[in-house]
Amino acid sequence: MLPLPPGGLAHLLALAAAAGAIGGLAAVDRKGAFQLMISRPLVLAPLLGWAMGDVRGGLQLGVPLELLFLGGVNLGGAVPENETLLSAALASAVLPAGVAAGTGADPSICALGLVLLAPLSVIGRWLDREGEARAVALVQAARVRAALGDPEPAEVQMRGLYWPLFTTAAICALAVLASPGLAWLREQCGGRALNGLEGAWHAALALSIAAAIRAIREKRALWLAGTSALAVFAAAYLMKLVHP
Repeated sequence: MLPLPPGGLAHLLALAAAAGAIGGLAAVDRKGAFQLMISRPLVLAPLLGWAMGDVRGGLQLGVPLELLFLGGVNLGGAVPENETLLSAALASAVLPAGVAAGTGADPSICALGLVLLAPLSVIGRWLDREGEARAVALVQAARVRAALGDPEPAEVQMRGLYWPLFTTAAICALAVLASPGLAWLREQCGGRALNGLEGAWHAALALSIAAAIRAIREKRALWLAGTSALAVFAAAYLMKLVHP
């Protein structure tokens, strides 16, 4: 039997509804309205963690994802990978799976979830293009209705927000419902597989940091990054000496 979080199936369905609502609103915030930055991984993943009872796990997911997608910019015809869809789906799958497995969002389950769900960032880019095409068609329809004397043509245009809202909400809800399968899959991994997954998560952290440094348009970026890394290492070493 698949492991379930405390509260069983009813609680899992409630988490799916919460994840769908938060993910859908974040998708609208990303490009369509509000622009409050809740669509960024650094905000969205901890927010989902709060809804699912694991804020720390959400932050653990949000930080590397934010760094990884830091250079993606929605400008003109440039459509980057969809960081919001991946972050929302990954948090929706990993956090309840960690609770169900009793491990929390440990590196192995984070890496396993990332490996399985990474294609969503590319799929999300395709969904963005589809949404933009639908939005253009709705704008044209609104103009036609306005020319015909429709008093509320903007209502037609606002329907363009439905596409990202419902697609992201559905994917997040499905991710929560699939989380027991992710927890079961982690339980099937042996010691070597778990060690490999843990190493893969640390590699993903290093990759995200490198991607963030690459996105910084500053000639001294590498020097500043290297100096900061040495400072952090020295501070950690001194703390270990003081509190062994």
